[in-house]
Amino acid sequence: MKKGDRRVIGAIEPATVRGTRGEVRVQARVDTGASRTTVDSVIAARAGLGPVLGTVRIRQSISRHTETRPLVDADLIIAGEEFDVAAAIADRGEMKYHLIIGMDILAKGTFLVDPSRGAGRRTKGGFE
Repeated sequence: MKKGDRRVIGAIEPATVRGTRGEVRVQARVDTGASRTTVDSVIAARAGLGPVLGTVRIRQSISRHTETRPLVDADLIIAGEEFDVAAAIADRGEMKYHLIIGMDILAKGTFLVDPSRGAGRRTKGGFE
């Protein structure tokens, strides 16, 4: 695939989390250092994500300790592309972004990440 065939996205992108209860729009952080996509537990509940597929152990970059998180089936839309992924669920209520887009999605998509691209509109609580 040529560079021109890829969609350029920024480090912050609007995304939609779709589940059995509906859709929740969020500002997502595109994290090329994260291997797995992570959704905030409140967003997951609002959208109705599931079922729980199992658990995954995640080591955060700021800690040497691992954390066990549930994995759920998630349908995410970013930059017009739809992805069905096993996303980790975590309490990200105190974080600026309630959705982390990891390499599991970036490897499947046709994206080039340009960190200089603007973030777009931020909403109170990180979601609409």
